[in-house]
Amino acid sequence: MKNDILYSFRRCPYAIRVRWAILICKIKVEIREIDLKHKPLEFLNNSKTKTVPILIKKNSEVIEESLEIILWALSESQKENIKCIYFPDNKKEEIFAIINENDNEFKFHLDRFKYASRYQNSDEEFHFIKAIKFINKWNELLTENKYFFGDSPTIADWSIWPFVRQFKIACESQKKTNYLKSSIKTWLDSFENNIKFESLMNKYELWTPYSRKNYFPPY
Repeated sequence: MKNDILYSFRRCPYAIRVRWAILICKIKVEIREIDLKHKPLEFLNNSKTKTVPILIKKNSEVIEESLEIILWALSESQKENIKCIYFPDNKKEEIFAIINENDNEFKFHLDRFKYASRYQNSDEEFHFIKAIKFINKWNELLTENKYFFGDSPTIADWSIWPFVRQFKIACESQKKTNYLKSSIKTWLDSFENNIKFESLMNKYELWTPYSRKNYFPPY
């Protein structure tokens, strides 16, 4: 049976959030783990953006934006009412707004804090301070609810926690302290300590055209 194909990179937060959506939606895809420094030709031929994740559907249609792949996963799920649960109609505008805030403003400062040497004249401390403002803003939301918009996660939570995790990793590597307040730390822990996390971060061999097929989830 032919499967949808996901090109992924294990540590990429965009790829992590897509894999999380696929896990929750109980979909099985062929996964192709690639080296971003040595991208395979077949991947490059299918991708306009030349970055992961991309999904190649069974009908050969290509989806390149991670948020669009998440929405595809919701639409493909056989789980009853899953779209209503994780993408409620009355919260769509707010959900898109906070994801946009993460993907554009927060990610801009996160990159320049975490990878300061890649950006000429990047002021690491300046970008840390800018990034922490978003972290603290989201923490305030999470003091009122377990998740961003209530007691259940939405695709906003799915989309943002991998980036907060990346921020945490950057802070640890640079010996920062007290970078996550209590509420957002508890929220992040709920994903990192989830029983599905091991499957989410399963290590795959790098894909080549001669590789055996690997599948996600792995079990």
